[in-house]
Amino acid sequence: MKILFLGARPDEHPAIESWKAAHPEHTVTVSQQILSTATLPLVDGHDALVIQQVAVPEPEVYEQLAAKGITQMSVRSAGFDMYDLEAATRHGLGITNVPVYSPNAIAEYTVALALNLVRNIPATLARVQQYDFRPAGLIGREIRTMKVAVLGTGRIGMRAAELFAALGAEVVGFDLFPNDAFRAIGTYAESVEEALRGADMVSLHMPATGENHHLLNEQTLALLNPGAYVVNTGRGALVDTTALMAALDSGQLTSAALDVYEFEGPYMFKDLREQGIEDEVFATLLAREDVLNTPHLAFYTHTAVENLVHGGLDNAVAMVENGTCPTLVNPQVSEARTAQDR
Repeated sequence: MKILFLGARPDEHPAIESWKAAHPEHTVTVSQQILSTATLPLVDGHDALVIQQVAVPEPEVYEQLAAKGITQMSVRSAGFDMYDLEAATRHGLGITNVPVYSPNAIAEYTVALALNLVRNIPATLARVQQYDFRPAGLIGREIRTMKVAVLGTGRIGMRAAELFAALGAEVVGFDLFPNDAFRAIGTYAESVEEALRGADMVSLHMPATGENHHLLNEQTLALLNPGAYVVNTGRGALVDTTALMAALDSGQLTSAALDVYEFEGPYMFKDLREQGIEDEVFATLLAREDVLNTPHLAFYTHTAVENLVHGGLDNAVAMVENGTCPTLVNPQVSEARTAQDR
């Protein structure tokens, strides 16, 4: 099988090589280019596609991939909101993801960001760089004195909740699919609004869907305790950025830590020191001292990178060989193929 591996980063190459060594029967072509109409010629002559990107492919990409004989798109990430599932299904493209690669990596990063906020670490370091060692204005809070709302208690949210609970926090959660393991460490709320009401911190671990769009907005942020904190290592579209900044200005929020931004596609994983940022809202967000911005790195550990690369390649092989895969996110494709075979 000939596999095209797009959007490759240097840190992924060791994992690619280890997978190739274990699967000598397959050929892997590696490119740092991402999937777009401009890079479609790279697909020619390949049987399978492994991709990872934050940029949204143009609508015509799906039809053109199908015309080239491609039947799948293996996404080496848990999130797949940047891909059009309806268009992919319509053109017979099965999309797979890697839902479990290292929940602990993102959960640890979440709590690290939270601790940076409540102990004023960024402001402290900025002062020290100026040789200002006065403590005034840097007094912090302890996690154990706080009520933390964890929205989304899947594998990542569950692990984050465990870490917050281990630090002594009162943890309240919300999820459309509650699990008993969470009930051992926290309490479920009946709604997002109930979970947020009176919380001192909110940690986001939900997918970006139409129902979750701007989950944190002017109305829901007002439910938090005054002076609360927001940590988002989930998806940027969960937060109304303008409402977030207004809540920071009013004092409803003390600070926020954001590893994701709603319109991050043109910026993440790029060196833009010379070009700058055209998005005025994003530029304003980055300039704020009360917002800790990081470039979509919560997942970024050696363990997670290897699992994502191996999982993506394994899924590509499974889809081409079997026509389906346990991590197929648009199973209608498999069902349609079965019906055609009949």
